[in-house]
Amino acid sequence: MNRRKFMIGTGSIGAAAIGGAVLMPGSAVAEVGDHTFSAETIEGTSDDGSIDKIKVWADNIEFSYEGLNDPAVEATVELQAIDPDGNAEAIGGEDGRHTIASIGGQSQNNVSLDETLEGDVLEHSGISADHFEEDNNGESNTTEDVDLRLEVTVTTNADDNVVGNTDADLEVIMNNLHQDANTGGDASGEVVSSEFIGTSPNNESENGNDADQEGVLSVYGRHDEGERVFTVELEEPWSDEDENEANLGLGFDVDQGGTWDFQVNWSSEEGFFSENEERDDFDEVPEFDGTKDGETLVFYVDEDEFDGDTFDFVANSSYGGSTHANVSADGENAWSEEKDWTSSEYFITVDVSETEVDEYDG
Repeated sequence: MNRRKFMIGTGSIGAAAIGGAVLMPGSAVAEVGDHTFSAETIEGTSDDGSIDKIKVWADNIEFSYEGLNDPAVEATVELQAIDPDGNAEAIGGEDGRHTIASIGGQSQNNVSLDETLEGDVLEHSGISADHFEEDNNGESNTTEDVDLRLEVTVTTNADDNVVGNTDADLEVIMNNLHQDANTGGDASGEVVSSEFIGTSPNNESENGNDADQEGVLSVYGRHDEGERVFTVELEEPWSDEDENEANLGLGFDVDQGGTWDFQVNWSSEEGFFSENEERDDFDEVPEFDGTKDGETLVFYVDEDEFDGDTFDFVANSSYGGSTHANVSADGENAWSEEKDWTSSEYFITVDVSETEVDEYDG
């Protein structure tokens, strides 16, 4: 096959992170909330310098092909991320690729995809969130060695594939300001941030346990497309699937009525499960999903399970049946024996507010 010409262009490629970065071609600049989106940069903040996602998308995509030996029958456009070692991987699954079956001929100009491709840079197996995060309060971490790629594969009626692509540098600037982070922008990207809920104190001297509990259990919360998402960083042996009786429970008193309404849990024996006391209007177990990756557990609880942004909350983890770490109002205790162990006496009040997205039409 002789190929003389292959081009791909896009009106807007976008990327973003929790305090992350974005790119747009040309000289367009958009101010979105606390985040500035410009040609190659998105800058933002989170309260602890951490990143949940680097959500990216590309829209207004057009491509052309010319000089094929055989007529084209379809074309697939795919959104990819490239790690610092130059390895490209598709991101976004079905949301990150689209196939057009309405093309033809050996040449065609300015074929419009008419679809927005979306994905998360952190889906790439060679790109880790800690590469972008900033641990030091008041400082920024800048990375410039991640690329986005749009790759087009045109298939001819002879089952030949013609491949073309275009790359764009992605710069991520992560600011750690220990303040609530905002969500920003539909023009080029979105900043996805978790609010810090709490971390376990050191209660070794008070309760006589052998293990140090300080910081072994940290909880973050956020909204995400109809769900409350709770991310738990849980150190071993609390998080070890092979540890006897390792477990974690998150308790919710969503109407702040003095008794907990439901729990979502993980244990080394049972995996993810929920409990419901069937009080008030909570007559069914909560709708939730859970994932675990090493020491990180994520709980996705349906938005409809909550009365509003503010609710009472507790987190408790233990292993071996005796050593406990808590995020609670008491520190030493999570669950109270009052009201036949249904009391939310030691819960803390949490506000995981829906963050508004500012829109930009440029």
